[in-house]
Amino acid sequence: MSAAPGDRAGQGARPGLGCVAVPLLARDIGAPLERLFALWTDDRFLPRLTPAAPRPALLIMVNHATPADLARAEALYAAAPRLAACFSGLHVQSADLSADRDLYTRRHGQDGGAYGTRAGPNFLFHATMEAAGRLCGPGDFCLQIELDCLPVGPGWLERVQEVIDAHPRAWVIGSHFAGTGELGQDIQLHLNGNALYRAGAAAFRRFLGQVWMPRLMRHAAERKDLAYDCWWALERSLARAWDGNDGWALVQTYDSFFQADPFIVNLMVPVAEASDYLTVFDRFAALGRTPVFFHGQAMTAVTGALLEHPGDDLFASIDRLSPPDGAAPPRSVAQCVPLSAPLSAPPSAPDPAATAAPAPPAEVPPPAEAPDPDAARRFLAVAAARLLTEPALCAQCAPEAAWGRALLAAVDRLAPGEARRQHLLDVLAACAPEAANRPEWRQRGARIPPQG
Repeated sequence: MSAAPGDRAGQGARPGLGCVAVPLLARDIGAPLERLFALWTDDRFLPRLTPAAPRPALLIMVNHATPADLARAEALYAAAPRLAACFSGLHVQSADLSADRDLYTRRHGQDGGAYGTRAGPNFLFHATMEAAGRLCGPGDFCLQIELDCLPVGPGWLERVQEVIDAHPRAWVIGSHFAGTGELGQDIQLHLNGNALYRAGAAAFRRFLGQVWMPRLMRHAAERKDLAYDCWWALERSLARAWDGNDGWALVQTYDSFFQADPFIVNLMVPVAEASDYLTVFDRFAALGRTPVFFHGQAMTAVTGALLEHPGDDLFASIDRLSPPDGAAPPRSVAQCVPLSAPLSAPPSAPDPAATAAPAPPAEVPPPAEAPDPDAARRFLAVAAARLLTEPALCAQCAPEAAWGRALLAAVDRLAPGEARRQHLLDVLAACAPEAANRPEWRQRGARIPPQG
């Protein structure tokens, strides 16, 4: 007799990633979806690298799609055959939303119809979770990611499984807004909709259908712009312990099932300020909570830049579009950010179901002449981020290695104590202590963490 879906974690079963869901509008079936698949089939962002990684179903849920729309999405997937080694299969479905249920507007003061101005994404989310529940194994999670949610590097299915492993009893695992401004106090601590949902658990699906959606509709009748991902934060802000209102009882019962994890960096910045993503990434990576995705409107432009410049990783592409300290964009990655080799897979046994993983990055020769300070800052920003996510690079930090010499040259272009210089030295000490313990690095301020 099989266990009830909601009870698997309690019986020692390991919840897994059963589904990756991408919610779309019908107009996105075309160039936007094609660009997403192009990134995912690139070595820089390949979803799955090792045999132990999850191989979830891929769900494309469209607000209102014709049979021709669904067929076109299937054709785009078929044109990206590497994805078949990463996902167990493609499922393209229409939510068949219409009229007031298919409404989305950001303009304040506009009539929201019967269900509010965010009715479209709210009902699309519900349809996505219902469909994901049919695709997930008992107790498993669904990762919902939108078109403007980009992985930091390859192997992101493995990384998402690690996030699940850290929160095995959660129903929702999401990330807070990482910026400032923009949000009202009552929803500022909401978990963004790009998140993990335990769609395979019957208890979560009951909560979704009997509590989440009905109360969301109740609040949206007065607060027309309320979105599904802000609903729980609003409930928490309205809960009152002193008189034991119904919101307080709700929070007491369910709040522990919503768990925050910084695996997605959520920002609402223009492309010119996209370097903020690197700042947030560095902050969490230094705390041992390295993000897996960057999400926000700026990522649409970053997607185009990544496809235009196949030598860039995500960090170099952001530096290209949003150079730090007002510097001019780099003329080429080789000139200013010599880190253009694809991100590499960790050593593993070959996976017969997957295409070959990219080889470890070759050593990158230093620039022909010492970089100017702005180029050095860009170099060190990207280097620190990659050292935190790419263990294979640690061996190349020795002073006699070509990349190690390039790092030393960049460090020497900045004054002692400058933030980018010191951050690189701290990351080097944490990730490559053997190299950092060499005299050349210790003389420049690398601080080896105490042992034990």
